Amino acid sequence: MEGFDDMKKLLEACGQSHVLKFWDELNETQQKGFLAQLNSIDLKAALQMWQKAHVDQEACKKVADNGLSPIEVEVEKVLPHAEIEAYRNIGFTEIAKGTIAVIVLAGGQGTRLGMPYPKGMCPTGIPSGKTLFQLQAERIQRLIELAHGRTGVVGKIPWYFMTSDATHVLTEKFLQQNNYFNLGRENVRLFKQALVPCFDLEGKLLMEEKDEIAMTPDGNGGLYRALREQKIIQEMEKKGIKYIHIHSVDNILVKVADPVFMGKCIRDQVDFGLKVIKKTDPTESLGLVLKVDSDVKILEYSEIPAAIPDLRKTPDDDLVFNAGNICNHFFTIDFLRKVSVQHESDLTLHMAQKIVTQINGDGDKVVPTFPNCIKIEKFIFDVIGYTQNFLLWQIERFQEFSPIKNSDASGKVCFLTAKKDLLNLHKRWIETMGGKCQGEGVEVSPLLSYEGEGLALFRGREFMEEELLLSEKEETKLKV
Repeated sequence: MEGFDDMKKLLEACGQSHVLKFWDELNETQQKGFLAQLNSIDLKAALQMWQKAHVDQEACKKVADNGLSPIEVEVEKVLPHAEIEAYRNIGFTEIAKGTIAVIVLAGGQGTRLGMPYPKGMCPTGIPSGKTLFQLQAERIQRLIELAHGRTGVVGKIPWYFMTSDATHVLTEKFLQQNNYFNLGRENVRLFKQALVPCFDLEGKLLMEEKDEIAMTPDGNGGLYRALREQKIIQEMEKKGIKYIHIHSVDNILVKVADPVFMGKCIRDQVDFGLKVIKKTDPTESLGLVLKVDSDVKILEYSEIPAAIPDLRKTPDDDLVFNAGNICNHFFTIDFLRKVSVQHESDLTLHMAQKIVTQINGDGDKVVPTFPNCIKIEKFIFDVIGYTQNFLLWQIERFQEFSPIKNSDASGKVCFLTAKKDLLNLHKRWIETMGGKCQGEGVEVSPLLSYEGEGLALFRGREFMEEELLLSEKEETKLKV
């Protein structure tokens, strides 16, 4: 077969000839497909990635040997109302101008949630039945409406999705079927992150099938490569976008394009901002922002030195290191371009051991009972070392952070806990405005209220548990 001999020589030179062990058992179609996959992988770059990952991992381990210290953050809740309103007005002004865009990190499947499709499409279990994608889209719609009310200008917030091979087609079809949630096809754009090969524990390419190398998305830090290679930043610049809010898909409480956060970053001329929450549970799977000597670092939860998580000044004090990173970021378009073009290849490579289905030496497909795979990925937050001016903005967990990471069977960080947190937050909104709610709470449609505004009409009203409060447009649509 044309090209096979050259590939065989390359694999032998790279010490990866084992991938051809079952070549003669493949039919012609399988051989062509396998050869095409091998040609799509830059083998020399993959091996360099493996080597760099080990160097970077050793550097991460040495963090524990340096002078670690907590970092100061700006706390939103202690700021005067007038100052918050000033930031909010800046955010709304930029929304009206169309200079703010949103990127959803939507490459994750719902496998751990017990679902066969992307996380954003999974049923959330809330009274309305809305998915994460719909909740996020409706928050964008409400922001555009609020900005119009303040400025008199109908703006827009372009909505971008970084998908993966596993989620792209299903996400695209879902958005089409839902008419892009009335945001306009021209304002919605999907792009895929790259795949990188998986290795076994010895650095050999892992075989998922006799004719297929196991591949995995390159982490949320793969965003920078995807933006560069697919010319997304150039598209954004043509649309007049100057500021981007980037967030993970699985946080049911995320304040998409939060005008206060965006306005604060814009006014302070921040190039990279991140929201943090106060970490209270040492075992929570949440990364930390801290200082290593004089440098600011963000450590993934799996890489935090063992002595750090439980550290308190006294048993009754808060954790010393408690600035928890929640994957909620502000970027200027200029900084995003700088990182994507100049620094993407230098970003730290992180290694994680995983269990992956593979082909054993006899050609049988097996699911190991212990980690057999090294997944190498980049993290979005590792760009903090390249910033000129960054912001750490501490927000309240109950207002903005309730991720969905596990199936409901776990009872933790799942749809059940997310639903409870959403209903409880909306209950607070209603009761702040003088209403009353039975039980754990109610659901307020994002089209009715983005963050508790516009609910004064419910003063003195009492609602049953899990009652659904809709916008006027939604109510009218139901009656038709």
